[in-house]
Amino acid sequence: MLKPNEGNKYVFKKINFKSAYLPSFDEVAYLLHFPNNFRGIIDYAQSFYGAELPVSKSSISTLSTKGIGKPTFKKIENWFMSLSPSIVHIFNPKLLKKNYKAVVVGSNASHFYSCVDSYKLSLMANKSDNELNVLMDWLEERSNADYLLMSEIHRKAKSKIIDKNDPKDIWLLQKTHWHAQSLVPSRQLEVLDEFFKSDKRRENYTFDETLAIAGASYYLTFDFYLSAIANYEIGLQSYYERLDETYKDKQYSSFFTKVLNTLIESDEANGCFDALLIELKKFISSKIKPISWRHLASFIPIENSQLNDSESCEPLKDRQYKQLKDWRNGKNLPSFLKLERFVSAICANLCDLDSSALLVYFRISRGIDTKIQECFEQTYSEKVIPIFNEVIGQYPAYFKYYSERENSAI
Repeated sequence: MLKPNEGNKYVFKKINFKSAYLPSFDEVAYLLHFPNNFRGIIDYAQSFYGAELPVSKSSISTLSTKGIGKPTFKKIENWFMSLSPSIVHIFNPKLLKKNYKAVVVGSNASHFYSCVDSYKLSLMANKSDNELNVLMDWLEERSNADYLLMSEIHRKAKSKIIDKNDPKDIWLLQKTHWHAQSLVPSRQLEVLDEFFKSDKRRENYTFDETLAIAGASYYLTFDFYLSAIANYEIGLQSYYERLDETYKDKQYSSFFTKVLNTLIESDEANGCFDALLIELKKFISSKIKPISWRHLASFIPIENSQLNDSESCEPLKDRQYKQLKDWRNGKNLPSFLKLERFVSAICANLCDLDSSALLVYFRISRGIDTKIQECFEQTYSEKVIPIFNEVIGQYPAYFKYYSERENSAI
């Protein structure tokens, strides 16, 4: 259990170790627009359960900085326990010890262990089924692999076998792990291997050499995300099959592969979010009935305050169309509450797509756009765009690999 510091305060510190193999839970949650800190989780829980936490906002705001006293800590603990009887199992000593050991060696597995265990408990408590089984199994496997790697690094650094501050020593331990536990192409790992083994000063690298090194690092960065997306899609397929046995007879292909192909190949796409909108429009037009962008925009919800805006005499449909054009260009992107209403309206009126799954795809696409932008800002060179296309273009190989692995396990 969380212990007080020297000032007898309980501080909810962020667990955010820099890692490409297993990014922190906070980073992943941020990309998907989920709560990515303890305060955000409290806000979400209050909204979801309709139960207000009996603690002042000023105390909540200091959770990860100054900390809180024992009386406030007990209020928060008891409140969480009151939300659902099954929550008590998340605080069991065995799981807490497992999480603590991950933190000690510098692994981000800690929060993911909690995530996976919470998911399993939720399934048992609610006796329900959904599309996340395959993803959670993979996430647990990935977390275990990261914990074992970081444990080895921690042990060898403690024994002075390696210097934990020497990137070369760390890479030599990681290299074998990346070969065995990822789908990063060997040639990209070789680029990084040559870089870490070289005595060449960084300022002496040519621009093309620097670009190649940056590109190889992008392969490492996106390995986690492409693997996660593939396992989500495979889990979604498996879930549909469990719901409807006849679904097994239908030809299944990765929807997100089509989205990423549009992102890479289409001059029309302005990002992954836009590519998803393009594929959605294309699907409806080919499977249901032809639809225009203006028709698609007509399902964007407009708030009453906007409708009553006396300063604007613009027709409603024009406002909606303008909003959709902004979204496609990455401007004034909607909240996920508004996006959920938009997606639900489309699925209810135009097609029988799974609205919850489609919303997840929108979250993923926003996350891909954000991650690509973060990587781009490291170089600000147009020459990295083909590299991103090459990296993202590996997704079909990820989907194929994990599909075959899942099928062989059945």
